Amino acid sequence: MLEPEVTNERTILDYLNEDCWHAVLQYVPAQELIRTERASRRWQAVVLMYLRGVHITIEKNDWKKKENPFNTCTLMPSKYKSFECWTKKLGSSVTSIYCINLENLAMIKENCPNLGALQASRIECTESELRQYNLHDNFKLLQQVSFYRCSVGDNTFSQFIADKALEKIEFRYCRFLTGHCFSSINTTNLKSLVLESCNNLQFIRYSVADRLGSLTELKVARVNKEIGYDVQFELEKMAKLERLELQSAIMLFGFPEKVGQLSRLEHLGVSFELESCDLEKVLRGCTALRSLELLDCEYRFGFVEVISRHGGALTSLKLDQVNAKDDDVLELVRGCPKLEKRQESQCPGQYQEMKTTYEGLTVVFEKTINEYDEESEFEDSDEEIEWYEEECEEEEEFEEDVE
Repeated sequence: MLEPEVTNERTILDYLNEDCWHAVLQYVPAQELIRTERASRRWQAVVLMYLRGVHITIEKNDWKKKENPFNTCTLMPSKYKSFECWTKKLGSSVTSIYCINLENLAMIKENCPNLGALQASRIECTESELRQYNLHDNFKLLQQVSFYRCSVGDNTFSQFIADKALEKIEFRYCRFLTGHCFSSINTTNLKSLVLESCNNLQFIRYSVADRLGSLTELKVARVNKEIGYDVQFELEKMAKLERLELQSAIMLFGFPEKVGQLSRLEHLGVSFELESCDLEKVLRGCTALRSLELLDCEYRFGFVEVISRHGGALTSLKLDQVNAKDDDVLELVRGCPKLEKRQESQCPGQYQEMKTTYEGLTVVFEKTINEYDEESEFEDSDEEIEWYEEECEEEEEFEEDVE
């Protein structure tokens, strides 16, 4: 009589304990782990057990990104059920998340008690609707909030932020923002402020600037010229600044001297016309400066000599539309020995093929679009098309799942 066949159903899951799995899975990006979660129930349990011990970021799937940060999951928070599923499964591990409506926000409020950063996009609601999700009462650990294309006004922003002492606030493409909310929100711990493409923004020179003295990072880009004037005028009240990026049509008289007084400034990026004598005042005054971006260098002369003479501490340098020659590159390399990488964009044609190394420093000439060029006005339409295409794709995926 034949003996019954003995099958060995033990797998590697039976031989490794929790510590071993932690040691192995720490080398696998969270996004890849999530993709394998449906392999089996046992494997799902192992994945969830591991992911609950790490900090997870859930963000909008962006086709522009070639690869995601290690613990970032690109899940689209819309009708596609994966967002709801994974927000509930990993809620306690989620430290940064992205939402597009009040339904998403309600789910995040319920499932993500350890949230540290929130990106709110395209929120459209009344002041009373958003008030019930105010940050102070519902997100105890939140430190950063970003608003992108949110069609709400200053009163709604004030009610939503409430008295929450945030460290970082970003407003991008918020057309109804005027800036009056800064006079009422808590700016005690505010370290970083980004104001970008907010057409109705009004920087309240005397009441708001006095409340932004704790800032270490300030970026003001693609706003009306009065905002650029006000920021330049009030720089002396922001003595703790370490990073400053400013787009303004015209440089105000006295700007180099005001910037030169920022003894902690490590990064400076400007897009207005800066003369070589003004640049020299900046470099002499900002002794802590390590990174410099000048985005309107066309027809500016003397930059190379000034940077070579006073930029010896720079580790990063970007000059846009600069007229440079081989000798200029060599002079900069010799004058700035600490540079890690320097890029020059929109250089003359004869230098386009130049990509070589000087004493370990790679010098790259590339043709790029100025971040603050008029061509950026077409950015809206491209983003609208991208958004529509993603929504269509998700509707199809959702219908397939239902079927």
